[in-house]
Amino acid sequence: LPWAKWFPHAEPQLTERTLIFALFFAILAPHLDMIQSLWVPFEPLGTSTMFQRLGWTQEQVYSIHALGGMFIMVPVVLASWHYGRMGMLLTLGWSGLAYLLTPLFLPPDSFPWLIYAVRGFVVLGMTLILAFTTYTLALAQRQKQAALAKSNTQLAAANQKLTEQAFIMEQLATSRERNRLARELHDTLAHSLSGTAVQLQAIGTLLKVDPQAAGTELKVAQAQIKTGLNEARRAIAALRASTLEELGLAEALCHRAQKLAERSGLAVECDTAVLPTLPPHIEQALYRIADEALINIEKHAQATKIWVLAQTNGRELTLTIRDNGIGFDVDAQKEAHKQSHFGLLGMQERAEMIGAALHIRPSRP
Repeated sequence: LPWAKWFPHAEPQLTERTLIFALFFAILAPHLDMIQSLWVPFEPLGTSTMFQRLGWTQEQVYSIHALGGMFIMVPVVLASWHYGRMGMLLTLGWSGLAYLLTPLFLPPDSFPWLIYAVRGFVVLGMTLILAFTTYTLALAQRQKQAALAKSNTQLAAANQKLTEQAFIMEQLATSRERNRLARELHDTLAHSLSGTAVQLQAIGTLLKVDPQAAGTELKVAQAQIKTGLNEARRAIAALRASTLEELGLAEALCHRAQKLAERSGLAVECDTAVLPTLPPHIEQALYRIADEALINIEKHAQATKIWVLAQTNGRELTLTIRDNGIGFDVDAQKEAHKQSHFGLLGMQERAEMIGAALHIRPSRP
């Protein structure tokens, strides 16, 4: 039973003890009522005008009170559902014991005991059937919930494994691309330097016989050197390890924010010291999300200060990128980027890939 939802401020142990007491009292209450009613003299009741309109005899009154024993089914069924087999057996045993001991406290010759015994057999039998049916249904439901929880756990583990495999494939593709760029760098530098060497030799020869032609060749050599230098720089930048790999997530975030602040003239406050070492694919996703947030601040926020803050309570990690800018319409921005899957939607997709929750809210003055 969802006691925690019904009584959110109650202590769990107190709630359970209260429930157990209520169940046992509910079983005992009909028998106490029967004992009390049979010890009350019938004569004062018979003189009541309202009672006389009913036209009941003393035996009929006692029979009505005795029917209260039917209510023991309710607590037994509840105990069977909430506590399982042990709850069913204990409440059934308590019900049977209370039914057997009740006659010891009744006035002599106050009740037809044969009818009492037959009724007890019927009531307890029906209660047993209902309790066993309830217990069986509850057991089946618990087994189904356990199987569903196990399936969800296995699915989450499989999803985590797929994410890790996807990251490994991405790293492998990156490694292959770096090797390709290395070969391209080698070929570019080799060709550029070889061509430049030949042209310099030609310039040395032409200087003696045709200075004007030598000047033309010199310009060609200079252009070729610049082209080769630019190509080499692009290749080196692609091969160089990223800031995240060099510094780690905590320092890389602060470094990125500081670079942006220097370029845009913003003040920055960064506190990411609590960030632990995370799996590479999670660090990469968090860094890209933060980078996109910082770029959006620089382009659109018209802010003067940026905050990059990390917090953790041991179970959850929160990374906050905040500014004091003009804010924006989140829904409108998402709609604008729906087709390209960049910007805010790209941040959302990266968060979902690592099982994180992304919350985007406009700045408030």
